[in-house]
Amino acid sequence: MTEKPARPVYAVRRVSGDFRPGDPGLSWAEIPALRIGHYLWLANGYRPETEARLCRSLHFLHVRFRVGEERIRARYTKFQDPVYKDSCVEFFIDAFPGSGRGYVNFETNAIGTLLAAVGPDRSHREPLWPEDLAGFEVRSSVAGPVDGAHGAPEWTLEYRVPLALFRKLYGREIGPGCRSAANFYKCGDETEFPHYGAWSPVDTPAPDFHRPECFGEIVFE
Repeated sequence: MTEKPARPVYAVRRVSGDFRPGDPGLSWAEIPALRIGHYLWLANGYRPETEARLCRSLHFLHVRFRVGEERIRARYTKFQDPVYKDSCVEFFIDAFPGSGRGYVNFETNAIGTLLAAVGPDRSHREPLWPEDLAGFEVRSSVAGPVDGAHGAPEWTLEYRVPLALFRKLYGREIGPGCRSAANFYKCGDETEFPHYGAWSPVDTPAPDFHRPECFGEIVFE
């Protein structure tokens, strides 16, 4: 019997002070990166180099993606649009596994349009509302909608998630030693070269990122 590989683990560092996306006061180079390197289900050879970095400040969870793509598709501009059809990065987190609340999915296309919901699986999800996300801010290196070359060999996207959101959803505080289940993805269902990349591999026969049983672990230092 072949044993399943151990799920990856990432340590989330604590930083002093709260920062806004793009603030030069936070040196992302000092934050370790995780690699979204498992490209699944399609064999078209398209595997853009993608990494994510996380850190936690007093009031926010900060997330930054770097994606090696010269040509992208970013058409959707409204909150809760189906951004997974565009060039997209995704962060799924169950802050307190075993609570029964499920996981939150943050899906953002290359211009920072957000789709977000919470629930235990793909079929049972509740969309988040702007008031749930008060304090959420996002910044991308791509200024506006584009379909093709965006003028650089890579793009970056950074956002901050208010920790108050997790307190509201789970009734608990994320703090030192908290161990959460999570996964990170790179996708583009309707891009020039469709692709599905994951940090922690998903062992399903068809594309499905909504598989919490395949999540890795993030540990808050």
